Amino acid sequence: MDRDDIFSLNELRWRYVEARMKAILPLMAASLILGTAAPAQTCREVVRDSSGRVTQTIDHQKSSNGNVRSVIRDASGRIIGTSTSQTSAGGQSRTTYRDASGRMIGAATTNGSSAGSSRTTYRDASGRTTGSATSRISGTSGSRTDFRDASGRSAGSQTTNGSSGFVSSTRRDASSRITGSSTGNGNFPATPRVPVLPAGAPN
Repeated sequence: MDRDDIFSLNELRWRYVEARMKAILPLMAASLILGTAAPAQTCREVVRDSSGRVTQTIDHQKSSNGNVRSVIRDASGRIIGTSTSQTSAGGQSRTTYRDASGRMIGAATTNGSSAGSSRTTYRDASGRTTGSATSRISGTSGSRTDFRDASGRSAGSQTTNGSSGFVSSTRRDASSRITGSSTGNGNFPATPRVPVLPAGAPN
């Protein structure tokens, strides 16, 4: 997968002509493992750049065991990557990113807390840390995520509002300039989703 295939986002996926794991997906969050079987939850996310142009669509599906699989397509509908998020009994979520050929290109590990905050660490395919994100609940149906690169320098932020049925997000760079947005319709999990690194973040 080349850089032109990934965002301008997605931020993405949030941002997104940048790179690999960071721009491949919007991450899903520390979702709760369901104790009994239940229908799969599905939703579609549409990612736009700062001018409002659609750059990606992402289809998320959460299975009855709490795992989330996402398929990322470019503006023409071509599949450019996938991600799979798995949540352990202890609440830790691990997301694996793959390119269109199935090759692993990165991973993210998210640890939540009872206070409604979470921290995500991003690594490339070799295990090297490439960045981090801290997410905090804001109000009754919103959240804010702050991104940092591997050196700890600010790499942008993302604010999200909504819950089941509809979700909207706005992405900003380190200077607070809007770099993109995304909207989603469908049966979104109520828990926060794993954030994706903003565009412009170093590899």
